[in-house]
Amino acid sequence: MFTTKQAQLIDVKPKARKGSNKRNAFLHGASKVSAETLSGNGALKYSTTGSDFVDQFGNLGTYKAPRSFDLISSDCAKLYAKDKELFVKFTIYMRMISRKTDIVSLGIKTLEAQSGAELRHEGIMRMVWLSQKDPEAFWSNIGLFISAGSCKDIITMLRQDLVYHGWEGRKLDWDKFGALIVELLSNDTTVNLMKKYLPQIRSNSSCTTVEKQAGNIIAKWICNLVFGSKSGSKTYKQYRQLKNSGTAHEWQKLISQQKFSELDFKAIHGRALNLLVRSKFLKNQNLSEAYSEWVNDKETVSVKYTGFVHELLCELDSNRDPNFVTTVDKQFVEAVNKVKGERENATGMIVVRDTSGSMGAIATGCKFTCNSVAKALALYFSEFLSGEFADSWIEFNNTAKMHTWKGQTASERWRNDRSGYVGGTNFQSVIDLFTRLKAQGIDEADFPVGIVCISDGEFNPAQLGKTNVEVARQKLRNAGFSNEYCDNFKICLWNLYNSYYGQTSKQKFETFGDVKNVFYLSGYSASNVQFILNNKVETAEDLFNAAMDQELLSLVKV
Repeated sequence: MFTTKQAQLIDVKPKARKGSNKRNAFLHGASKVSAETLSGNGALKYSTTGSDFVDQFGNLGTYKAPRSFDLISSDCAKLYAKDKELFVKFTIYMRMISRKTDIVSLGIKTLEAQSGAELRHEGIMRMVWLSQKDPEAFWSNIGLFISAGSCKDIITMLRQDLVYHGWEGRKLDWDKFGALIVELLSNDTTVNLMKKYLPQIRSNSSCTTVEKQAGNIIAKWICNLVFGSKSGSKTYKQYRQLKNSGTAHEWQKLISQQKFSELDFKAIHGRALNLLVRSKFLKNQNLSEAYSEWVNDKETVSVKYTGFVHELLCELDSNRDPNFVTTVDKQFVEAVNKVKGERENATGMIVVRDTSGSMGAIATGCKFTCNSVAKALALYFSEFLSGEFADSWIEFNNTAKMHTWKGQTASERWRNDRSGYVGGTNFQSVIDLFTRLKAQGIDEADFPVGIVCISDGEFNPAQLGKTNVEVARQKLRNAGFSNEYCDNFKICLWNLYNSYYGQTSKQKFETFGDVKNVFYLSGYSASNVQFILNNKVETAEDLFNAAMDQELLSLVKV
């Protein structure tokens, strides 16, 4: 399924099962040896942590570029067989947009912002897989999936079904999807969003791609559902009026009607506002002054934003327009506050950023380099690590250097950082910096209690037969740090991916099995760093479970 697209759909005219906690030492040891592999620079790593859920959680960064359905299905089958409920939670988590979420089925909003991976294609296709494997679980949780993502997701599912299978070969239950769409059009919470995402009815001759053809077929099918089976210009007109009656994005209508002076900037979707300000739209429509007055108003403390933080900050390298810079600064504040909220996140951890040569490669599924993405994540994480090390971070390549963010706003801090990408990936240089400072007589109580390391993970070798994490703890002990400090020192590895060492591969891990105080994060949804601040999180599996233990995900039923 979902392997080969149809050539065309219409004629176009020439226009875990949960196991025991006990483990056999021999089997564990043999599995650990079998999992041994090497980083791109020859350091000892493991191809797996020994947990399929933790592995895939740590591999989220590789899923940003859309994968084939065959690969997705293989990963789904592994997790479903282990634990069906946890698989459904993880699937919804993958799609989940980081925000306070309207739970449509209950008519309430979550008390706190939910944090997800925001991987639209991966989440949708995993849900499609579930619809074929376990229809009951799919239909029991599709409402939560829509709440986590968007009403548009179900239209995407239908479109994918047509694109790959055609009308006669459809795999999804279109009758139930039809009933769901009608229900969403009848619900006060979702009606306007559903109207917005209804596909348009077009002439067949204008549908020149299989995707457009699929959208046209779906539009006419929905038209028949709502207005009766007799298709024609009258019902098509009713359908268009239905779609245009939605009030979700009035600003789009005003733009299409060229009523620019009536725009309410506060009502424009965060990503869309960013794109409008980044383009020549304001200048061309003589709105620059009006927008400047609004965005610089003291009442406009923050501006909505739902995208990835690197998409926000990396554009500062090529755009110095004052309106755009101010918008970025206020959207950055929003991106932090919507997840941080009123919670105190004081911690003794410090951000560590890889600036080796390989970080100059383009990040998987992204148009920016790993170096730029890492810089954006580091700046964001510093807002969460609000202890005494919040404004400081450590750079490492061949050697390690301490830095301090300079400036009051995100844009000032971004532009004041001149770090490039050069040299090797010497993770031990970070630990060497700690040991040198210890030798100078600095008290152990003044050191960070852990690091959040943003890197492509391709570390240099540390010591024969030992991983970089193992060597790091031993070095700290040898330098005179107490056993308590060394044992409790948190190492959170946030991995980015690129093709510097050949084809993009899955993450390689520093640990195998239940190892305390080593954690794996990945992907581009920076808000997930909050889970590492939970004092109850001791292992990589604890971290995964913390991400699954969210308000919306607790409502999953299987």
